[in-house]
Order: sequence, then C-alpha cells, then structure tokens
Amino acid sequence: MLKIRMSSPRLQAQPTRPGPRIAIIGGGYTGAIIAKLLAERGVRDIEEVTVFEPREQLGCGLAYDGKNIDVRLNVAAHRMRAIPGSPTAFLDWLQISGTLTVDPDAVTPEGIFARRRDFGRFMRAQLAPHVESGAIRHIRQAVRGGERQSDQWRISGADGTTVLADILILATGHPPASRPPVVDRLSALATSRVKDILAADAFNEIGKCDPVLIVGSGLTAIDALCRLKALGYTGTVNLLSRTGLMPRPHAGGGFSPFGDFSSTDLTSAKKLLSKVRATIREAQAQGIPWQSVFDALRQDAPSLWQALPMRERQKFLGRLRRWYDVHRYRMPPQGAAVLELGIDTGRVRLETGDLVSITEDKQGLIAGLKSRAGSTEFRCRHILLATGPDFQDYAAHQRFLLGMLRDGFIQSDPLGLGLACDFAGRALTVAGTPDSTLFIAGPPARPAFGELTGVPEIAAQAASLVDRIIGCCARETRTIVISPPM
Repeated sequence: MLKIRMSSPRLQAQPTRPGPRIAIIGGGYTGAIIAKLLAERGVRDIEEVTVFEPREQLGCGLAYDGKNIDVRLNVAAHRMRAIPGSPTAFLDWLQISGTLTVDPDAVTPEGIFARRRDFGRFMRAQLAPHVESGAIRHIRQAVRGGERQSDQWRISGADGTTVLADILILATGHPPASRPPVVDRLSALATSRVKDILAADAFNEIGKCDPVLIVGSGLTAIDALCRLKALGYTGTVNLLSRTGLMPRPHAGGGFSPFGDFSSTDLTSAKKLLSKVRATIREAQAQGIPWQSVFDALRQDAPSLWQALPMRERQKFLGRLRRWYDVHRYRMPPQGAAVLELGIDTGRVRLETGDLVSITEDKQGLIAGLKSRAGSTEFRCRHILLATGPDFQDYAAHQRFLLGMLRDGFIQSDPLGLGLACDFAGRALTVAGTPDSTLFIAGPPARPAFGELTGVPEIAAQAASLVDRIIGCCARETRTIVISPPM
C-alpha cells in the first residue's frame, strides 16, 4: 500500500518575549488600585509591577493615612466604587470586618460615611496579598530621578535603588496646599504657627481655647473642624473664604441620579449652566433633590469637559468652578453637624475676603483681611491652611518631575490643572505627541478629564488605563498561523 504524508498547517507562536516591566511612582489610592489591577488582570502578560512609595503601606497616601482618625469620607460607602468590577467591595468589607461595630457613628440617614483611615485599612487589605506573594514589589523610597535609558525608563530611588521599566505610570497624587503670598514673608516664629492642615503636626501646638483662623472653607476645612472637636477644642474658629461659599450637605432618601447630560450640544459654559438649572427645576417639580442632578452630572463630567473648547474651559474655571465644587463635593453628615453646631454657638464664624497681611506681637498673630466691604483685622494664635492643592506648575513640587519636564517628557497643563495628557492617560511630550510608555493617573490627569478627585472616577480611569496596557501587551505576543510550504 502506498502511503502519502502531507504537511498540515501548524500554529506557531512568535518568539516569546518577556512581558513588560511596569513601574508606578506613588502608592496612594491611585497607584495602589492600578498595581492591584495589573497584578490580577495581567498575570500572563506582565513580568513585573513595582511601586515606589515611601510610606510603610500601599493604598493610603495622605488622604487615607491612619493618623487621620477623626475625619470621614464625604461619599457614602455604597457609592465608593473603589474596586472596578466589585462596586460593593468597600461596603461589604465594612460589614464583615466589624468596623461598623466599633464606629457606630458612621451610620447616618444619608448612608454610611466611614472614617478615612478605615478606607485606608480596606485598601491595605486589598494590596497585602499581592505584596506578600511578590506580584507587586513595593520599594519604600521617594523617587529621585526618572530618565530614558535606550528604550526603557530608569527610575532612581532616594536610597540608591534603581529600577528599569518598559512602562512608567505617574500616580503622584495631589500637590501641597497653595500658600497665600503673605505666609512666605513671615518670621520663623510666626511661620511655626502657620500649618498646612494635612501636616502631621498641624494640631500639636493648638491649645483648647486658642483662637484659630482657617484659610479656606472647603471639605478640608470641615475636616479640620472635626479634628478640633475630637481634640476637645472649645475656642473660636474663623473660616476665611474668598467667595463665602461653603460645601453643601448630602440629601437623604436614597434618590438615584437624575437628568441626562449626554447631549453633544453642551459645548459652552453658558449652555451647561442653563442645562443644569433646567434639570434642577424639573427634578424639584418631581420631589427629587438637586443633589441627584449633580450625581448625574458627575457621571458625564469627562465627556462634557472634552466637548468644551479651551476658551469655554477657561470660563468654567473662572466663573463656575467654585459653585460646581460646593455642590459636587458635599459634606459628610457628621461634618455638617459639627459646622452647624459651631455656627449656632458662635464658635465658628465665616469671614469673606482675602488674607492680605499677617503681623505678630507678644500675644500672637494679627490677620489682615480685605473684602468688598473693606478691610478688617482680628487676632488668632494659629493659622491653618485649607486652601486646597496647588496644581499650578504641578511639576515644580517634585524634583524628579522637574527633571522630566526639563527633558521634554512631560509638560504642564496651560490651565494649571496638572500634567498634559490625552484621554487614554498617555503623557503629552513637549512636542505635543502622546507617549505610549508614559502614563498620567489620578489627580494630575485632570487636564484630560476636567475632574479626577473622587475614588469612583479614579477607579474608572485606572481600569481603562490597565486594560489598555494589557491589551497592547497581548497584541505584541499574539499567536500566528504559519502555512506549510507549497
């Protein structure tokens, strides 16, 4: 019998190349959630995930550090979609961990508003297994330099550790608080009485009856009032606001987001404002609180921002931003109660104007304020800065970012919102081209998204960024069909 052997097509893989090494600078919430998703979703495609974070644990950062024992999240737990793909993860953890048993005050008619440090504990629990298994490498150092070496990034730690990475992700979070110019002209003694609210020693020297001036009236200022109350403070606090606007409270009742802001016609600040006002009127006619309208607006905020031309973005930031912020970033009920009690008892007073001078004498500090009504002065022993992070010239806040700016790898956003990037998170070089090996994540990526401060929004960006990276890795190592020779 004649036997004929015929070749059949074979599947052959391309020569195997190792997956990329990824380095993340910053291990607060943003850097931690990206590292977690890379470790879980990219197990077959990524060789190494390294996080530079000087703190002992990943996932906390400045906002959720364990030292902040008296301040609370301003978002209810059921809305803290912190883990992509598992929207109730934080709420479930609060219930099974026993946290609500030791913190019954977290439960309010408006929802469960947990302490910030408990969210930090939750994130540490999410990251710990990956760090222990080696899937995530945590280098407890600040970064000294980031530069290109051939086709890789060379990241240098403050203690000499060097890491080579194919992809670099900047998750450097919020910059320090902006400082009124008058603060930089003070003597050493007076300067020691002016503290950033988030500084570790901000409240150490404040006596229980010392009069305090808080510069700023946003959520950080509310956090400061809560901290003072927990410390047994009984003195008088003056809250200084340039606009006189305070954060609004949450609404009870469990209402869902209301309104549709997906229209492509909302291409100006004026049109957007008109749409918001009309939707609020419609909601109120149906017994729905305005807060539900802003919850809907929040969901479409990135696409709305991208639809605004540069001139309209400038108008929004100059005329509407503060109004948007006080409605968008609302007080937790516990903080609202502290503020209301303080105002009712006269221990908290709201001042409107600018801080234009600080002088000192043997009794303390004299703050000079200027407003439309005129100029005033009042005495205080301490000044706390709650002015919000200073995103202007973002790269100036960290030395290694200044080096990357000088080398043209990154550029500052002209509107002062952070670092220039596209909607995929890719950094824009000085030439304006996106770099597919360098990504901006979290708050400094606001130029592309308009706002990127809340955990749910950061989580969504992190998931999109990770999926993009993994998708590119998978395409580079795809299986191909080799046909037999004819």
